[in-house]
Amino acid sequence: MAHGTGGDIGRVRALLRERFGGEVTEVRPLAGGEFSRAFAFAAGGRAYVVRLGAFVHAAEAFAKDDYAWRHFAAPALPIPRVVATGRSGDDHFAISERVAGERLEALTPAARRALLPALLDAVDAIGRADVRASWGYGPWGSDGHGAYRSWRDYLAAIIENTGEGFYRDWHALFRDSFLERDVYEAIYRRLLRLVVHCPEDRALIHGDLHSDNILTDGRRITGVIDWANACYGDPLYDVAWLGWWFGKGGNRGDVAPLLERWGAVPGHDERIACYECHFGLDDLRFYAKTGRRVEYAWTRDRLLARLAGDGGGA
Repeated sequence: MAHGTGGDIGRVRALLRERFGGEVTEVRPLAGGEFSRAFAFAAGGRAYVVRLGAFVHAAEAFAKDDYAWRHFAAPALPIPRVVATGRSGDDHFAISERVAGERLEALTPAARRALLPALLDAVDAIGRADVRASWGYGPWGSDGHGAYRSWRDYLAAIIENTGEGFYRDWHALFRDSFLERDVYEAIYRRLLRLVVHCPEDRALIHGDLHSDNILTDGRRITGVIDWANACYGDPLYDVAWLGWWFGKGGNRGDVAPLLERWGAVPGHDERIACYECHFGLDDLRFYAKTGRRVEYAWTRDRLLARLAGDGGGA
């Protein structure tokens, strides 16, 4: 997580003075994400957060947060209101109302476990969100429309090279990094065997539902943030993601409530396995691109164990 430097704070204060005048106070850095820096501040007696990002799709990521608030926020799915977006120098920025509470990640393991029912209720609320104002599957842009004609098309596209964005020409990683083509292709073949079990449901998916993107006051979920990876498809994808994340933190016992709530849905095991392949493949190329050998090895070994567990095969 990135924290702001003194220079960052100076630039943030200058930006906020332009937007709010001289009433800005209490500017301080917050834990940021992979691609942005976040700062809390107060203006006019109200609490806000400003995020800045210079990455290529920062503007669209912040616009998706705004779209998510305008279309999907509900009492059961609290999403902070975005009050302004724009550009300042090399950075895009988004200013949101600050909700009560802190990141789930900041709580003790016992406190996180106590909040698990509330978290699973929020996952249910995401899957029930009304998406009828848009169309398409897979990732959606600032207009809310998905980029693919079907859910299975989106899943199968994880192996395709791309000409733009963060993963531009990512197949070069097979040559220039520790990304292993034989491993990637073996896991992809498993995905293709499983994808036939995945329904063409079209529900809202957060796509990055880890503890840094969930806010809580210790009693309830107060905010679900960072919708940059949101897409449309099978809502069980977020369930699979949570189970994978729990395992990454060594909290396999937390998977039992996931099975209690969703284990009886048709094709559960095959769908979960397919989605683990999908975001696992995305993790492999991400870790290879960012040079994270330890995380890469953990993900690779876990995926290969899954492959061996169902007989492997090409």
